[in-house]
Amino acid sequence: MTDRGLAARLVGLARNHFQSVMALAIRGLSVLAGFALSFVIGHRFGPEANGTYALITQSAMFLSVVAVGGLDLAVVRQFSSVIAKRQQLSASTLLRVVGLSIGFATAIIAALLAGGPATLHWAVGGILPAGGLLILCILLWSRAMTRIGSAVLRSQKRYILGQSVEVLMIPTLVLGVIAAGWVHSIGSILWVTAAVSAAVAIGGLMASLDGTSRAAAATPLPIRPMIRIALPLWGVAIALNIADWYGLVVVANTAGLHDAGLYRIAMQFGTSLAIVSMGLFSVYSPQISAAWASEDLAGVARLGRTATRLSTLFTLPPALLMLGIAEPLLGLIGSEFIAAAPMLRIVVLGQMIYTITGPAGLVLAMTGHERVNFAITITSTLSLILFAPLIAQSFGAAGVATCVALFLVGRNLASLYFVNRLCGINPLTGSVRPQKMNH
Repeated sequence: MTDRGLAARLVGLARNHFQSVMALAIRGLSVLAGFALSFVIGHRFGPEANGTYALITQSAMFLSVVAVGGLDLAVVRQFSSVIAKRQQLSASTLLRVVGLSIGFATAIIAALLAGGPATLHWAVGGILPAGGLLILCILLWSRAMTRIGSAVLRSQKRYILGQSVEVLMIPTLVLGVIAAGWVHSIGSILWVTAAVSAAVAIGGLMASLDGTSRAAAATPLPIRPMIRIALPLWGVAIALNIADWYGLVVVANTAGLHDAGLYRIAMQFGTSLAIVSMGLFSVYSPQISAAWASEDLAGVARLGRTATRLSTLFTLPPALLMLGIAEPLLGLIGSEFIAAAPMLRIVVLGQMIYTITGPAGLVLAMTGHERVNFAITITSTLSLILFAPLIAQSFGAAGVATCVALFLVGRNLASLYFVNRLCGINPLTGSVRPQKMNH
């Protein structure tokens, strides 16, 4: 291929995948923005304030998944089919979905209010500042709406705006308000977060409504099929999102807010390595799926091996750096955070192994073994729910961090075992054991 031909191909690829690449970049920026927000709160107000902020915001985020997790994925799937046919979606369909989502979120809020102190203690570690319950309710509603608004925008192929609404705008705008010097306490930061979240949610819904039509010729979609699609996805969404929230709540309940703040910082440092997994998933999932559909076992294995090598290449340097300079790194936030160094090393080591073995789970998911993948996810999640509180009683926050790391790594090792057993593929080495493919 000539230089001109190569350049033209690269330009074509960039043009065709610009939205997808930018959406992935926004995901990465959102991780950095979230960490920057925790850094600022911890640096200014200490571990307890960081723990308070994390508990309320993480609880709201997880409860929003309980409210609409699965429905957002069903929206992407169903609404995209209308766009693919070059038709316009009926505005009434979108409004019905939004109304349903508001109903689900309201039901969760009602359960929190009806449950009283015991329910709140379970949901947020029993620690709420003045007005904290109202803040939690606003954040829960807002996060549910941003999930739905983002799903609709992505179904309309407005990926950049969709990802920004869901993950980037809120932490970035809150950081801007803090930088402007308009807030001086953790309580005021929480109120700003609630207000910003509500504004972003409303803006996202209005933007998604612009992509629909009120004309009689617009295409309506029934709601019941979406609910049928959403129900099995709902369980998966909860299982995939529970670890961050649950570990934090267990630490807060057993070790207190101070340790919860330390735990949160350690987890944010360590889970930043997940950006690698997001990138590999977006690039290799369609290629692995296509190779499997073509019955190209060697191609699937080769792609898995390449993804593993790239994962190792991009994960090891930052992971080893964080392992080596844990104390001075945490000291940048504040001297109190140096105590989180052992937890940081545990989390980073677990995330390093989890990310490097991640292609095994990717291959399993892309080769038609959704039920096995689901069983592994549910088993590891239930095990975490059962064992984390028991381990926390004896080993505190570090024990919870170890528990989370072990179950995440165990999930990928189980995927590696079943990929080898069911497909005859070892994604780590790229080797193939000859056998008949079962789609």
